[in-house]
Amino acid sequence: MTAPRSLAVLLLVGAVAACGAVDDIPRAPQVGEPLPDLAFATLEGDSISLGDLDGRPTLVNVWATWCPPCRAEIPFLQSIHEEYEARGLRVVGISADNAGALDQVQDFLAEAGVTYENALDPRGTTMDAFRLLGLPATYLLDAEGRVALVRAGPVSESDRSFLETIEALTASEAGA
Repeated sequence: MTAPRSLAVLLLVGAVAACGAVDDIPRAPQVGEPLPDLAFATLEGDSISLGDLDGRPTLVNVWATWCPPCRAEIPFLQSIHEEYEARGLRVVGISADNAGALDQVQDFLAEAGVTYENALDPRGTTMDAFRLLGLPATYLLDAEGRVALVRAGPVSESDRSFLETIEALTASEAGA
């Protein structure tokens, strides 16, 4: 590298470091941390706060009706809800659809037979706060509300680690 180019690179690195730009960029929720405390209206008109999801293991799934992999994984998530609800698992869906798509979201969930809790995030708050680059995204939380597992992309019956984490979280809940 030539001297002027080296100097330019050093100045740029110094300027970025001096501005604290790297430290100011929010990062995605990590294993062992709580999710950002965001609040939404559920499709039933209640409110839900991600900061209040402690007390029992929880599966949080961020999805949208316009996302084919999201639509494809919804029946599996419903089966997880049905199988593990009695063992304490709470399943919460957060739709990234816009506010004008509320009827479409409700119709899709009704057609799919979804009975777990869903909220609408029309402003994309979750996408920003979780630093999501795509959908779907799924977070398994322990009973203290800390992230136990993150999945970017669809979850399925073949994901042994995902299912083993649910088993472990609900086994400890059942034993409590």
